[in-house]
Amino acid sequence: MTIHIKANREQRRTEMRETLRQNPMLTDSDLAEMFSVSKATIRLDRQALGIPQMRERMEHAVQNEMSSSGVHHENIEILQMTSDRNGLALLEITDDMLDESGYVPAERLYGIAIGLARKLVGGRLEATQVGNIKYKKPVTAGTKLIIKMKVARMRQEKKYIYIVMDDKETEVFRAKFIANIASKGR
Repeated sequence: MTIHIKANREQRRTEMRETLRQNPMLTDSDLAEMFSVSKATIRLDRQALGIPQMRERMEHAVQNEMSSSGVHHENIEILQMTSDRNGLALLEITDDMLDESGYVPAERLYGIAIGLARKLVGGRLEATQVGNIKYKKPVTAGTKLIIKMKVARMRQEKKYIYIVMDDKETEVFRAKFIANIASKGR
């Protein structure tokens, strides 16, 4: 989504704060393109507004999501799960999951995905080294998502975990995690 907005500094900062509240996963490059300014200008605006870098915003959003819903969300039904291999779940989107724009925010789906990844490997994720996501299509209330989970590869103490959320036949969200697995004795 590319929206070019040319505005004065105060208007740009107000719009940037609102944009990042709705989607904390936007990078400085994304924001620079949206607001037709340089990345340096975006960094200065973020600092002036006290807005942290994307990584910190995502960590905060995910921590909030995991504490508020995670895999214990009442709208998730685990249909099948084989530990350390694969799984299938159903997620029904409700109004309480939406943001002000009427869509499920990416950080909520990310939080659900990491929670399901933990469940798939028996809760033994120690540290996620890579958390790559793609939010491909906005999701609204009443949508039922089919969630496919898979441990694709294991190398020493690392697992490659894929979580894909589909709306009927269309992929709407996917996540890949490369994570260290805690030993069972820890």
